[in-house]
Amino acid sequence: MHIKVNNELTKKRIKRKLIAQWIAFYTLGFTVPVMVFANETATSEIPKLSSSANASNDIDAIQLETIVVTTRRREEKAQDVPTSISILSAQTLETQRFSRVEELQQALPSLNIAFQNPRQSSVAIRGLGNNPASDGLEASVGVYLDNVYLGRPGMVVFDILDVAQLELLRGPQGTLFGKNTTAGLLNITSKAPTFYPDNSLEISFGERNYFQAKGSLSDALSETVAGRFSFYKTTQDGFIKNIYQPDADKLNDIDRQGIRGQILWQPTDNFNLRWIADYHEEDDQQGTLIYYGKGPTFNHSLFGNNYNQYEDNNISAGVKNQGLNYKNRQISSDHEQRMEVEQGGTSAEANWTLDSGKKLTSISAYRFWNFTPTNSYFGDYDALRNNGVAVKDKQFSQEIRLASASNPIFEWVSGLYFFQQNIKNHSFTYYGDKADNLLLYQIPILREDIQNGNSNILNNRESHTYGYADTKSYAVFGQGTWHTTAKLDITAGGRVTYEDKEARVNRLAPTGGVDTIYQAIVNNQLGAYDSGKLTISDTSYSGLLTASYKINPNNLLYATYSHGEKSGGFNLAVGTAPGLGADSLKVDPEIADNYEIGLKQTLWNNRLQLNSNLFWVDVKDYQTTGTQQIGTNYVSVLDNAGKVRSRGAEIDATIRPIQGLTVNVNGSWNDAKYTKYEGAPAPSAVSIPTGVAYQDLTGERVYGVPEWIANVNFRYDLKSINRWQPYVAGSYSWRDWSYGALDNSNESIIDAYAIINASIGSRYEIGENQLDLSLWVKNLTDKTYVTNVFSYLNGSAGAILGQPRTIGATLKFNF
Repeated sequence: MHIKVNNELTKKRIKRKLIAQWIAFYTLGFTVPVMVFANETATSEIPKLSSSANASNDIDAIQLETIVVTTRRREEKAQDVPTSISILSAQTLETQRFSRVEELQQALPSLNIAFQNPRQSSVAIRGLGNNPASDGLEASVGVYLDNVYLGRPGMVVFDILDVAQLELLRGPQGTLFGKNTTAGLLNITSKAPTFYPDNSLEISFGERNYFQAKGSLSDALSETVAGRFSFYKTTQDGFIKNIYQPDADKLNDIDRQGIRGQILWQPTDNFNLRWIADYHEEDDQQGTLIYYGKGPTFNHSLFGNNYNQYEDNNISAGVKNQGLNYKNRQISSDHEQRMEVEQGGTSAEANWTLDSGKKLTSISAYRFWNFTPTNSYFGDYDALRNNGVAVKDKQFSQEIRLASASNPIFEWVSGLYFFQQNIKNHSFTYYGDKADNLLLYQIPILREDIQNGNSNILNNRESHTYGYADTKSYAVFGQGTWHTTAKLDITAGGRVTYEDKEARVNRLAPTGGVDTIYQAIVNNQLGAYDSGKLTISDTSYSGLLTASYKINPNNLLYATYSHGEKSGGFNLAVGTAPGLGADSLKVDPEIADNYEIGLKQTLWNNRLQLNSNLFWVDVKDYQTTGTQQIGTNYVSVLDNAGKVRSRGAEIDATIRPIQGLTVNVNGSWNDAKYTKYEGAPAPSAVSIPTGVAYQDLTGERVYGVPEWIANVNFRYDLKSINRWQPYVAGSYSWRDWSYGALDNSNESIIDAYAIINASIGSRYEIGENQLDLSLWVKNLTDKTYVTNVFSYLNGSAGAILGQPRTIGATLKFNF
């Protein structure tokens, strides 16, 4: 996948009346292009401003680039592909300083990325896919790196390195991409080796000791072999102060690094082999959970008026700093917060063009991902010394595709796909001296003994749970396009997937602590449990039917029905299994039916691309995850949420009104609701005062989904002066409020927020080389904003904060 750019640039500006024409057009709305510009765009020839050649070149200079994608497994103009797709080029990623995957939602419509740490991360499209931290569950949104499916969302949590293009496809994508996905996919393509020098070195400095060095070196190694080597190193101090340890380093720092090597062998024009290997590691204090809410305060029949379980239990444990305001970016914790990630992999993609013109492709890949956390409760007393879930994951995939030669009547792609994944996790909790105070003080019969230090139920004990899930997936797929007329295409595709899954969860008996008269409670909280072997066998089906009609060469109208199914999964935590049985650890497959109508327009002499669509998605047995406190147990929830309906509208517009200025405006309206969810976890405002653990969320909004999203970004390249070419760029991203937790509690609400980024710089030509110096700022207004909320102990809520303002400078050398 690559971008083809028209290089016939001139130095004259477009006439002012054309700017006024664009403003008038954009004000009038979406119906105007079809009505007003139909005659203007009915031919592919470009009208001239005047009869002079220079005037014609002026138009060429401000036309938009032609973006080429291979989403249908052959090279096509993005504007000719009848699907809702948004694309970020390498230049956009670099200009807007998007270096981490979680930042992509600032530039793409209908995209939500939940991130606490690499394990507790998820990607959602159109409100579907918010299921972080479930090791035995596949994602609703597939993430692909160089045509390789990544089995865990955390596998893409590294610096975006040497990317050629990034694409967001919305809606089920099972008929051509490796794994079934019910919501869409994020497709990342790195730059391939070149047979000419394509080198860059870059260094950045910024606030909080921000440092990033990265580079890429590519050239021919022989007449038939080219290589590419890329690397990065990123560090930055944290921004959350631990007031319990005021001299310690601030939390939420960054320390990550990685390398990627590639070899491209192209002995003939009909064959090429691309081998890629990469390795990444991270060791920092990312993912610090900060206090967000204390849960309900009410009149308790035994404990008196204005009782709050979170505050009361903390006081009994000897809290020193309670109820800190998250806006101050502070916590008070007496134990370490840390995480380590090690991951990497290799892939080989071979492409043969046969004598018949057909193209045969083979993609073989192996990846591994290891995650080790160190977490503590956001409290400054010895209750939880360390708890978390360590994960080791490895996967292998093999894909074989055969694509037809170009044909004016019918074109097709077919293939086979195999995927194997082995994941192991280790859940652990190390309790401290005050564990009973934190977790059990609300139980009336234990209250006195806990306060006197005589209970010893959880105090100083350890609990360890081991789980595994093995998956084998086999699929056959195909898709064809019938060019029925010069204007009308019919595309149909299907995939049949068979999967075998096996899992087991085994909690060992607790160790440590001392004998207690409350052994029954110890067994209830931490007792040994073995689920035995759990199995799932699924045959699932995906399908696509699309009709697209070329109103004229620059306007494409399409309508799509797509069906996607995602296989069932397991909760690799004990959860409610001791009470409800091992089968409660299973979830059923997720099934989505997507209906969409869209219009892709190229207008104003290819200076405006306007893509808009309406969608309606019905999901059955929507897989969702969260956490819940039931009685004294704080458990992981993995559930099928009955039915979900997601409907809305999306727009993605790119315009170049004058030479050098490119503006992208995109946004979405998403009305995502549960149409049936009767067994949802109850919020702490209900469960703590009443003991009722469940609620009916039918008709309520799906959590983690802003109803409105709006993004604007621009880049303006000014005229070159004495080999210096200045530029300025900026972006504005606004997100509506949303529920942050599965229980849709008021305390979990994430307020609406906007992020502003800006940069200014200049490029300097040194012969055939180029020097680029820029000054930039991210989160210009230093907005304190919340990205994720988690229901936590005693009705409290913890939050993840977005990055504060960072001012920095970057020096890049292309040679």
